[in-house]
Amino acid sequence: MTEQDAYIQKLEAEQREATARFREIEAQADLADNEEALDTLTGVREFNGDVNRELQAIRRADQRDWDRLKDGAEKARRRFREQLDRADAHFARLREGYRRQREAELDELGAQMDRWVASHQQSMAESALLTREELDFMTRGLGNAREMLQNLRHARGQVWKTAREQYEANWRELQERSRRIRAEGSVEAQGTSPS
Repeated sequence: MTEQDAYIQKLEAEQREATARFREIEAQADLADNEEALDTLTGVREFNGDVNRELQAIRRADQRDWDRLKDGAEKARRRFREQLDRADAHFARLREGYRRQREAELDELGAQMDRWVASHQQSMAESALLTREELDFMTRGLGNAREMLQNLRHARGQVWKTAREQYEANWRELQERSRRIRAEGSVEAQGTSPS
């Protein structure tokens, strides 16, 4: 194997690894809710194309063009890696922001749950806002949501997207149950008020 062949194989392997890394970032594109994030993805995609074009040129190069094309490929690869690092950091911030926002929502619902528990413990009568089963369901649901949120912290790519969808479904179920409980509680309170 010639030096050129070995170098091309090395570049191709590095490019496959970098492209796989980009696909992981791209799988989280639904987080890209602003133009800057979308521009970041577009920029990385363009630099990926530059590297692939340089690799094609090197494969076809004769000895005279080899050094020039090798330098061009190295520059393109370096620019792609820098863009990839920027995109990765950007999406890490987006993931962390999403997780913090969900954590705040969960804390808010947890505080509401604590109020319900206090209310339940205070009255312990039929007029209580929540039944024991509803409290158990909400407690389990909050625990599951916190666990799913922790899983989001370590997930990347398609795994992150799936974990996020599971969290969102669990969160919607908790929110719906919470709305129903509040609605039932206000109906019961109206029914027991003096006319």
